[in-house]
Amino acid sequence: MPGWLRLCAALAALTLAGPAVALDLRDLPTIPGPVPCPSKGQGFLRLPGSGSCLRISGRVVAGADLGAGHRVAAAPAVAGRLAIDNRADTDLGEVRTFVRIGTGRR
Repeated sequence: MPGWLRLCAALAALTLAGPAVALDLRDLPTIPGPVPCPSKGQGFLRLPGSGSCLRISGRVVAGADLGAGHRVAAAPAVAGRLAIDNRADTDLGEVRTFVRIGTGRR
């Protein structure tokens, strides 16, 4: 089937598919976003529907050592770290879960 015939068939299918209906965004339900948890410390957020506070942090460091003659003396150094800190209040006190994942030479 030639390309122009495929294009005509696609356009015909779109026009016969029915009228387009616009969606009114004001009628959609709103979902609350994260709320700050100042009692747990800076950067903690309480997720909707949850009793725990969560903080996600991390860093990335990169560098290179240059030698004489503008050549790289050693392999470029790249390092990264991701930390997830979760805190929740229970009947027995605060429960904390902390995970840190790191990679690289630095």
